[in-house]
Amino acid sequence: MARRSTLLGLTAAAVLVAGEARAAAWTQPKGGREVIVSLHRQDSTHGFDLNGEAVDIVDYRKTELQAFAEYGLSDRLTVRAQGSVRRLRTRNAQGAEPGHVELAARYRILSGETWVLSSESAVRLPGGDGDPGAAQRGSPDAEYDSRFLLGKSGTVAGKAVFLDLQAGLRRRDGDPPDERRLEVTAGARPTRRLMLMAQVFDVASVGAGQGAFEAYRYRNVQLTAVYDLPAGWSVQAGAVATASGRNALRERGGVVAVWRRF
Repeated sequence: MARRSTLLGLTAAAVLVAGEARAAAWTQPKGGREVIVSLHRQDSTHGFDLNGEAVDIVDYRKTELQAFAEYGLSDRLTVRAQGSVRRLRTRNAQGAEPGHVELAARYRILSGETWVLSSESAVRLPGGDGDPGAAQRGSPDAEYDSRFLLGKSGTVAGKAVFLDLQAGLRRRDGDPPDERRLEVTAGARPTRRLMLMAQVFDVASVGAGQGAFEAYRYRNVQLTAVYDLPAGWSVQAGAVATASGRNALRERGGVVAVWRRF
C-alpha cells in the first residue's frame, strides 16, 4: 500500500498542456478524488509553414481557465470531467467563450508492483466556436478520444521517478481531420514535497480535413514543478512551447495550477 501511495503521489492526474487536461496511467483508489484548477496562457507571433519553417502570422493569444476532477469508482476504474472558459485575441478581434467539456473513463487493464497498463475513452463536447484557421485553436464539433496508457515507476539515486507513455487516436466530427496523439511524461521527486515533470505532446493529423483544414502536425514541450502543501493541497507552475510543427502555430506560454487530493 505504501508503494501504491507513492505511485499515486507521483502521477495523479494533471498533465496540462495547450488547454487540455490529461490523466496518467495509474487509476485512483476506490473513492479517491482529485480536483485541479489551472490557468493557461499561450501567445503565438509566428507559425510553422508546410516545410516546418517559422513564418510571421497575425498575433494570437489565448488565456484559459480550466477545472478538472476525477473520482475512483473502483480501484480499476476512474472517471473524470474537465471544462474551461477561454479568451481568444488576435490583432483584429477578441472574445470569450466556453471550451470543450470532456468526460472520460480510465480502466486499469494490467498492473505489477512498479508498472500499470490502462485504457481510456473520452468524449469532448463542443463549447465555443473555436477557430478553423489553426489546429491548436480547437473546433466547434464533438471529438472522441481513445488511447492506451503505460506507466512505470522506480528509483534513481534513491529518488522516486516515473515514466508515463500514452498513444491514441482522436476522432473529430465536422471539418477537422482525425488526429494521432503521442504523449510522454517523465517525472522525479528530488525532495519529498517537490515533483519535477518534463513532457512531450506530439499531435499529427490523419491526412487533411475539409474546408480550411490542411494536414498538420506539432510537438509541444512542457516543463513544470509541483510542490506539495499540507492537507492534500499542491501548487504547480511551468512553461510550454511548440518545438516543431507543420501548418501549425508556434506557441509560447505558461501554466499555474492548484491541486486538491481527497
